[in-house]
Amino acid sequence: MPADFSMTVILAIFYLVFLGQIYVISIHYPNKMMKRIRYVHDNYPPIDYPKLYPGKTPEFASRSLMTRLKWIGAYCKLVAATGVGILAYMLGSGYEPALEGGDEIFVMLYFFLQAAPFLYLAVKEYQQFSNMQAGYKSTVRSADLRPRRLFDFVHPSYLFAAVAMFVIWLGFYIWQAGDITAWGGETYATLILIMGMQGAYALIIAQHLHGKKVDPYQARDDQMRTIGVTINILVISSFMISLFLLLTQLADEFAFEVFDPVMTSFYLQLCLILGVGQTFRTVKIEDVDFEVYRADTPVA
Repeated sequence: MPADFSMTVILAIFYLVFLGQIYVISIHYPNKMMKRIRYVHDNYPPIDYPKLYPGKTPEFASRSLMTRLKWIGAYCKLVAATGVGILAYMLGSGYEPALEGGDEIFVMLYFFLQAAPFLYLAVKEYQQFSNMQAGYKSTVRSADLRPRRLFDFVHPSYLFAAVAMFVIWLGFYIWQAGDITAWGGETYATLILIMGMQGAYALIIAQHLHGKKVDPYQARDDQMRTIGVTINILVISSFMISLFLLLTQLADEFAFEVFDPVMTSFYLQLCLILGVGQTFRTVKIEDVDFEVYRADTPVA
C-alpha cells in the first residue's frame, strides 16, 4: 500500500460500502421482491388465476408461497443484523484489512448468506415454470414466425464493450501470468472458469433468442420484454466481471490490495443493482398481462 494512504480513511470507506451491501442486498431488494410477489398474490388470487399457481392445487401453492415469504423475510432480517454485528465487532476489535489483500473472502462469504433467498426463489421459479409446462393443455397453438435478432434487444455498443473488456482482461491476465511454460494449475483453472462463464452467457442468450417460452402462458409483449432485460443483464454482467477481474489484478500489480474488500463489496452491490434492479425497473409488475393466467383463458 502506498505510504500516503491513511488506514483510517480506508476503514471509513470500507464501513460505508459494507453498510451499503447490508442495506442493498439484505433489506432494499428483498423488500421490493416480496412486495412484487405479494402484489401478484393479492391482485391475482388462485381462484381466478389458477395457471399462476401450478402444483397440487392452486390454493395449496398459494399458501406455500405466503409461508415461504414469511421465512425469507425473517431470514433477511437475521442476515442484516448479522452484518451490523460484524461491523460492530470490527470497530470494537480494532480491525484493519490486510495490506496484501485476502480479506475480500469474508465479504464474499457474507454475500453468499445474503444471496441465499434470491437463489432459493430462482429455483422455486424454475419449478413453477416446469409445472406450468407440465400442465399446459392449450388447444390453441400459435407460433411467432418473426425472427428474434440479437440487436433488437441489446445495443451493439453494449456488446462491443463487453467483448472489448473481456479481451483487455484476457490480454492483461496472460501478460501478467508470464511464460506459458511456467503456468501453474491456478492459471489454467482461472482461464477455463472465466471463459466457460462467458461461454455460458452466450448459450443462455442464444436460448432466449431461439428457444421456446419458459412460461407457456406468457403474453408476447411480456415475453419480448423479459428476453430484452435478460440479454442486457447478461451482456452488462459479462462486462462487469471482466472489469472487476482487471481491477483486482491491477490492485495486485500496483500494491493496492488493501482496497480489495471495498472493491468486492461495491462490485457485488452493483451486480444486484444492474441485475435484479434492472429487472424491477424494466419489467414493472403493474404492466404485466396477467389475464393469460385466468381460468380457461386461451393462450396468445
